[in-house]
Amino acid sequence: MARGSLSWQSPAGDRWDATSLAGALKAAAVRRSPAHVTPLHAVLLKLGLSASAILATSLAHLALRCGLPGYARGMFDEMPHRDVVSWTSLITGHAHQGLYQDSLALLRRMVASGVVPNGYSLSGALLACAGVGDDALRSGKEVHARVVKMSLHGSVDAVVENGVLDMYMRCGKVDYGRRLFGVMLVRDIVGWNSMMAGCLRNGLAEEALSLFASMVFSDVDADGFSFAISVDACGELALLKQGMQVHGRVIRGGFESDMVVKNSLVDMYAKCGCVDSAELVFSDALSSDAVLWTTMISAYGKFGRVHDAICMFDRMSQLGIKRDGVAYLAVLSACSHSGLVKEGWNYFKLMFHGQNIVKVQPEHYGCMADLLCRRGYLQEALDFITNMPFDSSIAAWSALLNSCRIHGNAKLGQLAASRLLQLDPENHSNWVALSNVHASESDWHETWMIRESMSIECVKKEPGCSWVELHDGVHVFLMADQSHPELVDVLRTLDSLKEDIHW
Repeated sequence: MARGSLSWQSPAGDRWDATSLAGALKAAAVRRSPAHVTPLHAVLLKLGLSASAILATSLAHLALRCGLPGYARGMFDEMPHRDVVSWTSLITGHAHQGLYQDSLALLRRMVASGVVPNGYSLSGALLACAGVGDDALRSGKEVHARVVKMSLHGSVDAVVENGVLDMYMRCGKVDYGRRLFGVMLVRDIVGWNSMMAGCLRNGLAEEALSLFASMVFSDVDADGFSFAISVDACGELALLKQGMQVHGRVIRGGFESDMVVKNSLVDMYAKCGCVDSAELVFSDALSSDAVLWTTMISAYGKFGRVHDAICMFDRMSQLGIKRDGVAYLAVLSACSHSGLVKEGWNYFKLMFHGQNIVKVQPEHYGCMADLLCRRGYLQEALDFITNMPFDSSIAAWSALLNSCRIHGNAKLGQLAASRLLQLDPENHSNWVALSNVHASESDWHETWMIRESMSIECVKKEPGCSWVELHDGVHVFLMADQSHPELVDVLRTLDSLKEDIHW
């Protein structure tokens, strides 16, 4: 290649110029082809275009998409001029690759270098905030402050505002989310969905349903995600009537074939006690979607139809539908609820030695521990729990404690309660459980000591709560609460049921 030339001919006879190189970089990025990174970098150098911010940014983007973040940062650091596009590409690229801390560090470097972030830069950083764990809220507030600063110079894109809203909801700061949502000038479907999903995620299913109703009245067209959230909220509250109403809207809106919505409907009907309706939704799908099959297996398991659950699980293999860890968890749970130890062991071992080996998680071990405990194999369960290749599981020790209560094994129950208290000292029910175990053995001194400690630590047992849906609404009952207007009739009915059971 002659000095100053804008084209170069490779030994193979291919002629390269800036245009063809840009096209090659784009194609390689789409294919995520690591093998093309170094050769295309060499072409960039041969063409003398390493100072081109556009081409250098494209090469760094390619390296990131190929899982070569170090290479991308090296390219970026060598660029003589880094504009807002170059910085934004690196920030969003690292966030999409799960390199959240690096993404946020790049944003700080960008600001320190005097380059002002734009909406795309901040959106990428907000995406990174969701993955930094305990530091998410602090980092999110930092980005939010930059969004506010940007708003002083003009309107902020709705995408950025929705990103801030979603960040607060994911951090559990529902009050922050409510305030931000209340002042947003543009409330599009993404913002409504973020609010609804955040409320549902934070245990506010009723508020999620209320938001869905407000969205409908605001003439904002619901999408599949909106319907899935509202159906999930109905399932969490076991509101069958409202769930059926939302199902009707799903059909009228043309979303009945949306697989995410179908999964939510199957799960909702199962939680509301209508496994037959769940079957109808599933059979209407005629789908090989693994998630939908797993949801149906879980529904069968919850209703004690363990043989149907097992048949479905086996059919997945016959039909070539991949059975992942969640599917195995569903069938193990079904075996546990029905006390099928032999079948449970077979499926548990299949995860290690089957045709498709599955990564075993603590939840699978917890399910097997629960199965052993339900059958009263307490010593076997203890040996299984203590030999787990993971840190002790709260779910496994809880299952052992509950079975010790049922089978009257106070000594083993004391061990399980003590381990739970070590693993989860903030859970007040663990203190109560340990106290009750000692009380069952008439160990009053130890019981008094534990309850004294509970008093000093201000530990208070939350009252039990249950609710039932009748034609006129949802009735909520709290332990020892005598404020229900029909309490006398409820107690009389319970007495009548007791007599029928004894008879």
